[in-house]
Amino acid sequence: MAMAPSRGNGDVPSRLVQTLEHQGAVNVVKYNNGAKYILSGSSDRTIKLWNPASGKGIKEYRGHAHEVLALDIAHDNAKFASCGGDKAVFVWDVASGAVLRRLQGHFGKLHAVAFSNDAGLLASAGFDAKIMLWDMRAAVRDPLQTLKGATSSITTLDIPPDSVEIIAGSADGHVRSYDVRMGKVTEDLVGAPVSGLTPSPSTPRETMLVASLDGKLRLFDRSNGSVLQTFSGHKATTQRSKPAFARGEGSVLAGDEDGRLWTWSVLDGTGQSRAAHSRAITGVLANSNGKEVITASLDGTIKVWGV
Repeated sequence: MAMAPSRGNGDVPSRLVQTLEHQGAVNVVKYNNGAKYILSGSSDRTIKLWNPASGKGIKEYRGHAHEVLALDIAHDNAKFASCGGDKAVFVWDVASGAVLRRLQGHFGKLHAVAFSNDAGLLASAGFDAKIMLWDMRAAVRDPLQTLKGATSSITTLDIPPDSVEIIAGSADGHVRSYDVRMGKVTEDLVGAPVSGLTPSPSTPRETMLVASLDGKLRLFDRSNGSVLQTFSGHKATTQRSKPAFARGEGSVLAGDEDGRLWTWSVLDGTGQSRAAHSRAITGVLANSNGKEVITASLDGTIKVWGV
């Protein structure tokens, strides 16, 4: 049963600060490096850059012919990549809004894209169960390398900022970590389709949150693949949704398919929730300043919460 949001718990989003809107479902939202701005992608085929503190839109990017399902921003904030129903990856210049490159090679819908720390490498993945690596320093049309191993659609992708490791979650119920330099793949079995993953923001990145479609959110020890804690109570059976660590990593956050925003204690796994959106939440972001949480939803809104 969902509990009422607590009062005085610094990890719990307690007040709505801003509501930002798209004309369609918001499928992805990302902070820029520095966490002062957010970028959102929608089923209305647009990408928007926002100032979440003021609630003002800064710029809109148009070019996709289908829904935008994934975004990533280069570490220098000068460019970003997007993908979705177009089966191609778009690389954009943030300031001008121009499409710098259009990368093609996948044969299905794309669910994930991620830059390496120096933005020299870009990874993309989706329905075709392949991860394609693109050399951002060379003007070549073909991928630099294609990583295989998944037996079903790849739903989520992450490259930690201080690593060359590529972490991917798949509908086949596995999380795979690819060490590109060593040519090594490590697999962790979740057992249910993976709907979202978030490595720990602290260094070294010893833990990882993995959301799956059995209604569970698990905290994995990355050194040995063991599950340190399991969080439940939320409805999560069909929709991709990205979870988040709260500042200090004493609690974790995730949205559910009823539009509720959940917070759990890492120590004992106890959870509480509050109504946040009218439809499923597709992602949660926690600002490193500890004062702001962002939620995105299929209801077409992005909400900024004070904590």
